[in-house]
Amino acid sequence: MTGVIEPIRVASDNGGQLQLQRLGAAPTSGPVVLLLHGAMSDSRVFLPAEHGLARYLAEQGCCVYVADLRGHGDSQPALGGPQPIRMSDLLQADIPALLEWLRSEHPDQRLFVVSHGWGGVWLAAALIRKPQLLASICGLVQLGVRRRALAGGRFTRFARRCIWGALASVAGRFKGRIPACSMGLGSHDESVDVHTVCLAWERGEWRDLEDGFDYASALKSLAWPHSLYLAGDRDRVLGHMQDVRRFAHELGRHDAQVILLEKGRGCSRHYGHTDLLTHPQAEQDHFPLIADWLAQRQQPTHTQELFPRCSAADVEGAAYITSEEDRPCTES
Repeated sequence: MTGVIEPIRVASDNGGQLQLQRLGAAPTSGPVVLLLHGAMSDSRVFLPAEHGLARYLAEQGCCVYVADLRGHGDSQPALGGPQPIRMSDLLQADIPALLEWLRSEHPDQRLFVVSHGWGGVWLAAALIRKPQLLASICGLVQLGVRRRALAGGRFTRFARRCIWGALASVAGRFKGRIPACSMGLGSHDESVDVHTVCLAWERGEWRDLEDGFDYASALKSLAWPHSLYLAGDRDRVLGHMQDVRRFAHELGRHDAQVILLEKGRGCSRHYGHTDLLTHPQAEQDHFPLIADWLAQRQQPTHTQELFPRCSAADVEGAAYITSEEDRPCTES
């Protein structure tokens, strides 16, 4: 039954006990899909009441797993407990533990990962750290995912730097966590360490703040999986289309589609950062696109043209892969 949610606990290093929720029967042929939340969020972004991407994909025959990383949802250690929630544990313990558990649970099937917001950057960092995990990945779907935050007008950049940056950081020093819920920044409070790393990454180089690991350099030797990038036309702060494009290029030469969800061009409404997952109309607008993309990339005969690596300065003129004109796909 696709409507039944089965809770699972996955052990992670450094005392982690991760909540994983399974929807859909274990498939013999359908895609196996892991859904990964981002910062100031949790698994509920994929499971809004009576609808959502997790339920939709399960209804399409996928075996869907919805994860909560430590400090989020019901995973342990919990935010605010005696054990601090560090970015290094998310990247080097939790995400690898989830991928390795899924590989052992489905040894004969390749895995897709759908990430939202910072979850896509965390996933990329984890894969760069442990490239042996790439062998089990068939494709990635990135929803509003970007690392650098450079796009947007003067007011957008000011608001991002002041509210997401300075005010949230000050509040974190006093409360011991980023009070995202009370500040209207998200649906789940966040670890100060995780927030600090995200701020550093969106403003500068992609390096680990603890050991100096250079993700950008390590990435150059890797073959990146097939990827689908979606951005809402009203997501001006957390997942601006230009920043999403820039992240796609940063990951190097790979089979990539970058799609703007735009009202009047395949979508019935405007979409922002979160409602591209939580709004009921998404099931008609772009969830079918995601399901079709997963089904197509699962086929062993699938081939797709690659787009070349470009520098940030070349992003505006880059050639992105597009196909059907009637789908919600624009490059603006």
